[in-house]
Amino acid sequence: MSSEYRLLTLDDYERAAYVEARAFYNAPSEQRVEQMRQFFPPEWTVGAFVDGLLVADTRTIPQARRMHGSKMGFGAVGPVACLAPYRRQGHVGKLLPLALDMMRDRGQVLSGLYTPHDALYRRFGWERAEMKKRYRFRPKDISLRFRSGGGRAVPTSPEEWQRLDALFRQQTTNRNGPFIRNEIWWREAVLHNHDQHGRWENEAVVWVDKEGQDHGYIVYLNRPYGPRDGGWDNQEVWIRDFVALTADAYLGLWEHMLTHDLAQTLVYEAHPDDRFPDVAEDPFKIQQTVAEGAMLRIVDVERAIAQRPHAGDRPAAMTVRIEDRTLPWNDGTWQIEAAGREMRAERTDAPADAEMSVNSFAALFSGYVRAEVAAQCGLVTARDDAAVAQLARLFAVTDPPYCPDFY
Repeated sequence: MSSEYRLLTLDDYERAAYVEARAFYNAPSEQRVEQMRQFFPPEWTVGAFVDGLLVADTRTIPQARRMHGSKMGFGAVGPVACLAPYRRQGHVGKLLPLALDMMRDRGQVLSGLYTPHDALYRRFGWERAEMKKRYRFRPKDISLRFRSGGGRAVPTSPEEWQRLDALFRQQTTNRNGPFIRNEIWWREAVLHNHDQHGRWENEAVVWVDKEGQDHGYIVYLNRPYGPRDGGWDNQEVWIRDFVALTADAYLGLWEHMLTHDLAQTLVYEAHPDDRFPDVAEDPFKIQQTVAEGAMLRIVDVERAIAQRPHAGDRPAAMTVRIEDRTLPWNDGTWQIEAAGREMRAERTDAPADAEMSVNSFAALFSGYVRAEVAAQCGLVTARDDAAVAQLARLFAVTDPPYCPDFY
């Protein structure tokens, strides 16, 4: 057998749609082929071909990720698909480094992916580096301790995506992790839902105050959930996007969502700092769990640090040894310095103040794990307590990493 690893062409799309559907136990469809042709240029996807036949592929969607007022080039990976007869033959192991190499060339200094298979992707440098809170509850069981001040929820449509984007930008510009969304992302990834059965419009409402000003919005969808009950499908309401710029909007949007009491459950994956259970009369009626965020990977250490704003309270500098077994341009010892909002890194032969894998570095870089915690549990080996303190100042964040988008 001969193997080839290369970018797809338009002629490969029908086969790619088949591979991606069958790899995840779905049925291939013409609709998926057309969707790929419309939204995914061939240069975003690398494929593994065995005797000329596509058997696996990996797609990277270019994004820009916010971090405390700055933006960073980001590669959103998904899907990573391989047909069952060709698994455990090294094809994905060839595709992932090839995709990372292309990301570096395109200025995507960070990469992320969603997966339940952490062990696989850790081998290639990704690490769990953000989280969400997941709420699940019966809407009819919840009442609020406080009431909104008298605005209203106004239905909106995908044609008004810019109205929602203006609110999203106000909330996320200085946050740690959200994407900078474009029109296609709004229309297709936020305001519509896609699966093997088709494409449909999500529900969206804007919270408008008494003076007619927009202060928030919510996007959600209904979907069948669990076994049929008495011949009827149980319904689950899934909150896709929630932005509230004021307390009134926050409470008002929750008041709107609690009117969906025909649904069996309501589910929301919220920012780690969200306090919804504290505004509920009975927080024990809300099931709270930790939801998986994306695994992150530093694609280019030098340029990622240069794009990362410094959030520490004073200048900091130290040498850090980063082990990267997949990407040689990252592997080595770096002198990292920060002053004001600027950071920079350059290679050095000096002894390292701290050592870590590129995996641990991703969790530290995003702010998912604090330096002192990383040192205590063995993710980082530091020379002494002073080195841990310097590391904490270098990679301080003002809020935990959180991205509301799934990819």
